[in-house]
Amino acid sequence: MSSDQPSGHPAEPAAHEAPFTATGERVEVRPPSAADIEAYAAAVTLSERRLSDFAVPDPHNLPVVLDNQSPTYRTFMVHALDPEGSHGLVGRINVANVVGGAFRSASIGYDSYDPYAGRGLFVEGLRLTLDLVFADPPHGMGLHRVEANIQPANHRSAGLVRSVGFVHEGFSRHFLHLPGIDGRRDWRDHDRFAMLASDWPCVPYRPHGHRRIACVVRGAGSSGYGYGGTSLGAAVAAELGIPLYSSTVVESTAALFELLRSSPVGGVVECRLTGPELRMGLARAGFEPSGVPVLDHAVDVPKREVVQHALAVRAAYA
Repeated sequence: MSSDQPSGHPAEPAAHEAPFTATGERVEVRPPSAADIEAYAAAVTLSERRLSDFAVPDPHNLPVVLDNQSPTYRTFMVHALDPEGSHGLVGRINVANVVGGAFRSASIGYDSYDPYAGRGLFVEGLRLTLDLVFADPPHGMGLHRVEANIQPANHRSAGLVRSVGFVHEGFSRHFLHLPGIDGRRDWRDHDRFAMLASDWPCVPYRPHGHRRIACVVRGAGSSGYGYGGTSLGAAVAAELGIPLYSSTVVESTAALFELLRSSPVGGVVECRLTGPELRMGLARAGFEPSGVPVLDHAVDVPKREVVQHALAVRAAYA
């Protein structure tokens, strides 16, 4: 499949292909079998040092993987059509924690194996697997969404999913107990990337499309305000994880709203503006003025109230 294929519906599999199988230009994807055990042991052993930075590779666990195959856990093996005299196994992709019903979602994990890593074969296999994940049963899994959770230090893996169009959706603290680049097992933070059936197939490095939110804290910036304590604007901005733009720092009104306009996530604006000037500034920044929450300036607001304000701001953009 071409890497620059536009968005649309997943490619329909060829009529002659068995369930959960697909063939591309250089690889074939199919479920695991007992015939793969020897090649799998050779592939994982050859790649063990590289894989052990972020996983716990086991060259001998394929029989357990075979026993665990079910509608809630499926494995796809990526085979090189030209094995170049090696074991022939490009990689393994697991689709786990499958939940149906109104969710129809799963998590995805994978390993690529030497000597094929870095040659573009595995990414072809990942695309073929996503075709199967989103294709209707009985040939595919009929899922709506798949999620890849990746340690922030594993930038190559994150680059792989971004190259097929996954988007970054969030951050999960202490998500899995795994090795890291420090060489020891611990609870590891993970970045969360996702793909929807309605997005697939899509262009590489698809824009993230962050939701932009904003609010105004009115009254800040006059003499005596914003000093001697934490302002409500600063506290709400920290709770929402978005920038604070304050007239106590940026004196020019035009510059204040230009900063808001250029922010991909929006921001909290502290200012003394009211009426038409405020509405014009918000409109120039790309927001519908009537939909932007406006709060009154305060200092050292209790945390409970800060959280309530922040949740109300987020709800305004739901």
